[in-house]
Amino acid sequence: MKIQCACGAKYAFDAGPEMLKNPVRFVCPSCGLDSSDFVNELVRREFAGQAPPAPQTATESPRLKISHAEPPTSAPVSETASGPDANEHCAKHLREPAVHHCLVCDKPMCPQCMKLFGNVCSPLCRAKAEAQNIEVPVFAGQAAVADARYWRKAGIIGGLIAALGVAALGYYTWYAWVGSVPHTVFSVRFDDRAYAGESRLCGTNQIVFLHGGTLARYDIKSGNEIWSQELITKQQVADLVAREYESRPEDKFGQRIPQSKIEESVTRSLEGGLQLHVSGQDVWVSTPDSLTHYDWDTGKVLQEIPLASRAGGFIARSDEFLIVGAGANGQVLVTHINPATGEPHVEEISQPGQMAIAQNISGAAGSTGIQPNTGLPLTPGTAPMDPATVSEQAQNLSTPGRIALPALLANDSEQERIAAELNEQDQTSSGTQPSAGQPRPAQNDAGHLMLIPGQNGYVEFAVRLLESHIITREAMKAPPGKSALDGNLNASQENAAINETLNEMQRNRGGDTVQEDQSLYQVTLRRPDSPGAADWTGQVTGPPALFPLKTVNVLTAGKTVIVFDKTNKQLWQTTLTYNVAGGSSAANEQASSFGQGPCVERGDTLYVFDQAVLTAFDLATGNAHWRLPSVGVVGLFFDDKGMLYVNTTTADPENIKYSRQIDITQKIDAILLKIDPQTGRTLWSVKPGGFISYMSGKFIYTVQFYDPGDVEASPTGIQLPAYLKMRRINPADGRVLWEQDQDRAPLSVQFKDNAIELVFKKEVQVLKYLSF
Repeated sequence: MKIQCACGAKYAFDAGPEMLKNPVRFVCPSCGLDSSDFVNELVRREFAGQAPPAPQTATESPRLKISHAEPPTSAPVSETASGPDANEHCAKHLREPAVHHCLVCDKPMCPQCMKLFGNVCSPLCRAKAEAQNIEVPVFAGQAAVADARYWRKAGIIGGLIAALGVAALGYYTWYAWVGSVPHTVFSVRFDDRAYAGESRLCGTNQIVFLHGGTLARYDIKSGNEIWSQELITKQQVADLVAREYESRPEDKFGQRIPQSKIEESVTRSLEGGLQLHVSGQDVWVSTPDSLTHYDWDTGKVLQEIPLASRAGGFIARSDEFLIVGAGANGQVLVTHINPATGEPHVEEISQPGQMAIAQNISGAAGSTGIQPNTGLPLTPGTAPMDPATVSEQAQNLSTPGRIALPALLANDSEQERIAAELNEQDQTSSGTQPSAGQPRPAQNDAGHLMLIPGQNGYVEFAVRLLESHIITREAMKAPPGKSALDGNLNASQENAAINETLNEMQRNRGGDTVQEDQSLYQVTLRRPDSPGAADWTGQVTGPPALFPLKTVNVLTAGKTVIVFDKTNKQLWQTTLTYNVAGGSSAANEQASSFGQGPCVERGDTLYVFDQAVLTAFDLATGNAHWRLPSVGVVGLFFDDKGMLYVNTTTADPENIKYSRQIDITQKIDAILLKIDPQTGRTLWSVKPGGFISYMSGKFIYTVQFYDPGDVEASPTGIQLPAYLKMRRINPADGRVLWEQDQDRAPLSVQFKDNAIELVFKKEVQVLKYLSF
């Protein structure tokens, strides 16, 4: 019988059945390990079922004949170990069958032992194998090996996840600070200054723009010019300047207006009369006299249509151009022009008479006479000032300008007072009366007739004045009892002194009152393209305006709203608290800068905003679903999910009552509201620094800019900085995603998804950014 000790020593001895009766004792001579139990167990297995021989005498004991061989110093144990017998059991777990022998001590091992120690039976054998350089193959099923393999895989996966996280964080950081922020992808500069301009992105990486009197097409990717055309020549300007200079009379000192001023005025007028229209690869430019089609590839003139004789008007829509003129028999002719082919289609309106096409139909604003954007009196003038513009400009003054403002205003106020007295004396001596405070003339009794194109044909809109009634009311608070200018003026009284001076100048300019038109008008609606539709005639109070919508037409006059179907049948009528706010008719799709309104049809709801309230009416019955008090609503937008966005302000009803009162400490901000159209509930409200001017899906932009004009034109020396502020708004929560500021004012701003087109006085620029 052969055995191998745990130390590696191998022994062979003769065994017999007598050992069943008299167990033997075996101690390894090499390491001293007592393996008697192991040897006796092997004997029992070997002679199982045999009867032991007769017992020996007391002097006799079992003798072992042992042969001993030293273990090799280094040997591939994988070949020395033999597989266990079928009836062999584990040395440690006696009831478990053996499946392997230890590669060091050759003990039988069960799967449980192999799972713990692998191809050796104990840590001692593993240590001996390492000490004697015995190669022990790795057992794949060992728990430690499986755990190491698991944690190795887990480490690799964790490392990959960490690497992906770091990469994602790096990309997000780059996207947040670089990729999502607009950057210049195209720019072209000009030596000559422009006073007007427009641009349109079209095709693939193509831009067509008007910069002053130059029409050009460029490739955005390469920045190369494809072609350009000079629409206003220097000779044309020089001829008009010479003619204008000679036609202007000399003043009492024998002087005329300098030619440089006339040249600037002429250039502004010519450039301002150019309008760019691009549809696909069809480029058109309209002037007051003509409509011209330019070739996409070469920029050459393909077609020119005169407009000088079409006194009725011209309007550009997305799919056609409309021109109204008179026929030989006095009938009204509407010419439809296809932008792609230039083919005209003439539609005859049977009603003869003088008719104009309505491009911008504004509702009654409730007051008249204020010049838009008339701010601080930095140059001599007579027009009333806009309090909101004055306040904004005063708050944006530099520190030196703010310090100098009270003294400069006091000087200007005295000059305006002297000029007003001299003007009054001249008018009195000539027998004429000053016009300040006089009611504005109403429309003449003959009335006027307009042809308003809508989404479903035309509406003739005839208005005739029946009874003139102009109401003049106070629009400013009474002057303070004690002037802030009396006594010593300290820093705490500076704002009060500035406000008092500005309000006194406002009164001297006739800005303390406003006039409201509450005249009685007769209105007639007629559908010339629908012979079966009956005419509607009625009387309204206040200047009327008509808004042709998708399924209804809305007539507004003062506080009155009347809704008609497309056959001129009156559906319902209501009265508002305030006059209907001004807005643009749906006839001109490009007329609205800050949204639709004041009358907007959306689904089964009609939205109407007056000076202080936005109301959602049921389109069929006129019942109010909800009302939202908000002073200064200028337009509505809807996103692709039907949510309502409202451009409004922080003004309050007192700003309506005292619309001419100036307070430089009060700042009226633009507000953007997101409204649930079903309930009228405000989902969020933010002050983004300007009104929404573009919305398309997830792209919402607000724009605010100011152009002070020529600094040298201001004799006061106060410099108001030019600026441009653009913001992108998150439609989910109103958060500002990015902001883009420049210290110059644009002539034109256009948006197209993630691209921004800017036309400046000496540059055309395109900005882009990444968006997901």
